[in-house]
Amino acid sequence: MFLLFIWCSDLLCFIRIFPALKVKLSGLDKKANYYVIMDIVPCDANRWKFHNSRWTVAGKADPELQKPLHIHPDSPATGEHWMAKGASFHRVKVTNNATNKAEFVSF
Repeated sequence: MFLLFIWCSDLLCFIRIFPALKVKLSGLDKKANYYVIMDIVPCDANRWKFHNSRWTVAGKADPELQKPLHIHPDSPATGEHWMAKGASFHRVKVTNNATNKAEFVSF
């Protein structure tokens, strides 16, 4: 389970995922180069809101727009690098703002 911490700056809201998403990689070719990429996809077609201490459906979700994927900053790196170090996405921030900056992952 992941928690989302929400904060607002200049009327835009951003969310940091907690605990940070960390992955351990194995079975890669040590000499080959790999990109590690994170994507966030909806689990259903609803818009949700937190009300009266619980999550409730707040209508139909907006159509999904083309969104950038988050490429891990170490990418590309060798399989040896990824298997030794793994990949952490602790700096990722997410937003529902369609005009987001490149540092944020849209959802």
